[in-house]
Amino acid sequence: MLRHQVFALVLGLAVFNGIFSPLVHLVAAYSLVWAPPWLPGDPSVVFYFSSLIVATTTLLVSGVPAALVERAIPASRAAPGPNWIWAGVALVLCFPAMVRVLLMSGAVQ
Repeated sequence: MLRHQVFALVLGLAVFNGIFSPLVHLVAAYSLVWAPPWLPGDPSVVFYFSSLIVATTTLLVSGVPAALVERAIPASRAAPGPNWIWAGVALVLCFPAMVRVLLMSGAVQ
């Protein structure tokens, strides 16, 4: 796969985690801390921004190991290895969301 395709995979995993992660409820519970006063208090708006925060956090946190590898091994900047590390860490961060989806679908009890 090309680097751009792996990056699209990372973005898809971050979006998946932002929608289905159990942390969305925790972030929504703290909406009084992070939400500006002009933001409507409608639950759908709070859920949207909570989901956006979790997805962005997934994207940033999963990129740290890839950045460390690129920094430690300068020759790897042109190789797709750090992108696969990024995708792997994003996949690990998505495990709670995958478990939640499996529980909601009834595949696992």
